[in-house]
Amino acid sequence: METFKCRIIEADDTFYEGEMVSLIVPACDGYYGVLAKHQNVVVAIIPGLLRFQTEDGEWHDASVSDGMMRIEDGDVLVLVDSAEWPYEIDEERVRAKEAAAREAMLQKRSIREYTLAEASLKRAVSRLRIKENDLG
Repeated sequence: METFKCRIIEADDTFYEGEMVSLIVPACDGYYGVLAKHQNVVVAIIPGLLRFQTEDGEWHDASVSDGMMRIEDGDVLVLVDSAEWPYEIDEERVRAKEAAAREAMLQKRSIREYTLAEASLKRAVSRLRIKENDLG
């Protein structure tokens, strides 16, 4: 199968760089798939499960936060605030963040604070789902 070059970059580091056969990212309107020779596009990424298949046929899963993906002339660049492998997720810490976000949403605060708490809750729930489904 044909491959394409992909870089997944977090806010402060390169999370992954290499050749891929397939890439699936969580987007606003569902999951967005990429194969070799994909047309140029920019896609908004939401918190969720990012999956990719390497040349050896192995699938890899990662939890990602908000970000964007740019495909230009066959090269794929994924920019996210954070990315982590399922085994790196500290379930206890994430559950505490989830509870704090839920509590913050119940408080009568500004729309901005509510929106930030809601985003934090979505990220925590997404990370927990990925951790619970981690098979490796």
